[in-house]
Amino acid sequence: MLTNGIPSTDNERVDGNALVQDENALSDYDMALCLLENNPPENRLDVSMSYSQYLQLEESWSQIKSAKGITEDQRYPYLSYNSLFQIATVVTVPRDLHEVAASELRQEIMESIKAYFYLHNPDAIGTIVDSGSVKEKVDDGPYSHSSKQSDGVFKYSSIDGRAIMVAIEVGSSEMYTALCRDKNLWLDGRHVKVCILVCFKESPRFRNPRHPYENIDAREEKRQMTLRVHESCESYGPISYKNHKWLGELKEGFIEVWRHNDTVRYPLIERGQQCDPLPTNIGLRMQDFYPPEAWQAANMPDGDILINGTVFMKYIKTAIIETAIGRFSDFVSP
Repeated sequence: MLTNGIPSTDNERVDGNALVQDENALSDYDMALCLLENNPPENRLDVSMSYSQYLQLEESWSQIKSAKGITEDQRYPYLSYNSLFQIATVVTVPRDLHEVAASELRQEIMESIKAYFYLHNPDAIGTIVDSGSVKEKVDDGPYSHSSKQSDGVFKYSSIDGRAIMVAIEVGSSEMYTALCRDKNLWLDGRHVKVCILVCFKESPRFRNPRHPYENIDAREEKRQMTLRVHESCESYGPISYKNHKWLGELKEGFIEVWRHNDTVRYPLIERGQQCDPLPTNIGLRMQDFYPPEAWQAANMPDGDILINGTVFMKYIKTAIIETAIGRFSDFVSP
């Protein structure tokens, strides 16, 4: 069963809008292809698939992109594969909450790296690069044939090439198991030093209204909704308009910093309330951004990479408003 040609389901494999109730209406392959073709916001689909099936799916998606004139620099939707678990993943275009969390954390980290270089070694500026969201492949080991698009990576750049040192993945608490698979691929497949997970739990999870609104002026409704939300929004939701929750309350939020031998969680939101104090240090050190031999040759003192948790959460507050507005706007737009 399809609604406007877009598959979706209440199954936990898909994190997004529930537009279809019969989850068995499409095969996993067809559902993945349909999500890729239609790109409905806020969906993640993880399905078991052999590598040969994945290659067929990748080829079908390549043909669709060619026919539609979709260029390779378009980030979403994206298709990736975890060969260790034989899982294909489709991720469609996210909302502001996801994108702002990734971009602002990267910016906080990069600003601290720059400050460190200015103080200790200005000539080293440019050796650590925020490469943003990139798709990487694994060519050997148990993750051979895997591919993954990050929400952000930091690379060490030298005349010998570039090496990924730190990766960032952002998602919801409902996707935590899948995020941990992604984290393991970065740590064990691409051998990054650190993988950072950023998670938020929205309660209740967002679902579109079951029936479209009739006889409304979409432009005026979007204007009214925007005004109402900015005037009345509680700090982390919920956000309601026309008797429907366009964003549930953010009950929980945290940053986890994973290494090969340990992990530490830094809470941001607990039971719907912002944590006090917010983290300023998430355990990152300057040497995390260097290969061991390059760090030894750099001959610099190690130091903490700091973030401003208060500034970060101010951007998150803005992002949840924009996420709710975006959901409403998409629903009422013809």
